[in-house]
Amino acid sequence: MRQKPPKPVLSRVRKLAQIARDLSEGANFSITRLTTLKSLCEDPEVAAHFAVCLANHTSRRISEMSSPLHLSNSEWTMHNELLERAVERLGSYVEGPTDPKREELRELLRELESVNSEYKSAPFGMVRIIRDKNVLIVEDAVQCVLSSHSAPSRAYHLARDYAERYDPRYGTGLIPESAPLVIDIVDFWCDYYSIDQDEL
Repeated sequence: MRQKPPKPVLSRVRKLAQIARDLSEGANFSITRLTTLKSLCEDPEVAAHFAVCLANHTSRRISEMSSPLHLSNSEWTMHNELLERAVERLGSYVEGPTDPKREELRELLRELESVNSEYKSAPFGMVRIIRDKNVLIVEDAVQCVLSSHSAPSRAYHLARDYAERYDPRYGTGLIPESAPLVIDIVDFWCDYYSIDQDEL
């Protein structure tokens, strides 16, 4: 595996692990607690592997879910097939980037964007209507990989969409329901840097 992480990396992963523990015990936080991911994802290659990881988790989760009420069975099936293709091509590109694979990803990105393509006017501007958050997460992952110059902020945005939840008791942000999702994020860094969970 990879070499042991530098101390600043270990410190940031520890912070994320503490957030996950606190969430598991009923705490809630502003979503901005995840901004530490920007510094962890400064290397576009690392950010790309992080994006693939969260896209894979999303794909696995939806395979265990039933169709949500606001989507027809045919829409749900179509979205799931799109996600499977996108996640497979995303992983293939990150493992061995080529120009044809990059072009395929760009085409898939347009398909992913078309799922949540409706906007409405709001007092502070236009707001995007999200019909399928799982598609949005994989769209974020593809954007993160294709936009290496903005990988840190794209990775943070991806993690936000992945972990953020809403509950009337807490509002929107990192809430107890976010705990397993933040654990997924921590697990990626532990695997990537061969960090023993006991060190956290």
